[in-house]
Amino acid sequence: MKPTSRFVSVMLASAMLLAACSKPEAPSEDIRPVRYVRASQNDQQAGTTFSGEIRARHEANLGFRVGGKITARLVNPGDTVKKGQLLARLDPQDYALDQSAKTAQLAAARSDLAQQEADLKRYRELLGKNFISQAQFDKLSAATDAARARFKQASAELGASQNQVGYTNLLADSDGVISTISAEPGMVVAAGQTVARLAHDGQREVAISIPENALETIRNAPRVTVTLWSGNHRYEGSLRELAGDADPATRTYAARIAIKNPDAALRLGMTATVTLPGSARQGTFRLPLTALLDENGKHFVWVVDASSHRVKRTPVTVIALDSDMVSLSAALPADAMIVTAGVHLLRDNQPVRLLDN
Repeated sequence: MKPTSRFVSVMLASAMLLAACSKPEAPSEDIRPVRYVRASQNDQQAGTTFSGEIRARHEANLGFRVGGKITARLVNPGDTVKKGQLLARLDPQDYALDQSAKTAQLAAARSDLAQQEADLKRYRELLGKNFISQAQFDKLSAATDAARARFKQASAELGASQNQVGYTNLLADSDGVISTISAEPGMVVAAGQTVARLAHDGQREVAISIPENALETIRNAPRVTVTLWSGNHRYEGSLRELAGDADPATRTYAARIAIKNPDAALRLGMTATVTLPGSARQGTFRLPLTALLDENGKHFVWVVDASSHRVKRTPVTVIALDSDMVSLSAALPADAMIVTAGVHLLRDNQPVRLLDN
């Protein structure tokens, strides 16, 4: 073997020996960035909240009392109206013709009654002179009574016909605001068909839906807090009405919350939040719903150790939750750092990097 080849062989053997003796590098730990909040203990459990809308205490679906073709619509949604104000009108031609016919029938009945009463007067005089029999007089007397009844019937029918003509005008039955209206000129509507909705002036309420697990809570609540989404106005309210049966589709119970001391900021249709009062409870925390980890029916949160920046899964008890927050009870240290995002991607003792919130 040549010296050069011997030298190359020796170098290769040395390199292989060194590679066999060196230890493999330990894999680096996966440090996951997380967002967090600091949990502060509350002695007062946060109350349950429900979303609803501002409604009038009294609302009426308005419709014509007769059917026909709409010829005019005189108001728009959102208009303020007064009691007795004309809202829409039907074509009155057919009802006017019927009124004319009933007027003629009444005139004929009046003339017939006058004739029968005049004949009865003469027959009474003839009876007194024994020129006619009692039977003849009784027959004419009965005919006069029938004519009088026909006159009353014709008079009542004319009154009803006049009412029908009046019913072709849709009038507001109270001061208020037109919330919706579907009447358009040219539409043919049936008697009683809703063409407008009138929200009466006066007290304003919040219409909400209550799940069955909150029925007792809202029944026993002496007061609730109503908050407007627009402007963040707050009002005190109380339960005025609770449905006795659940809605078949949503399985919730319709409720009305009366608002005390309303002001001009309350407008129909506004979104409002109704908050039930919380109950006193030690060790209660309120966190974002995204911080909650649900595994096999049990609930946990990830607590970040302040010194090592490693996470620990901590069991908690859920007290109440809404669309974006959860109230829970747990043995958490004061100002504990709780992970609020990616809770399903973590494992116990995993190092994390805290992101600025």
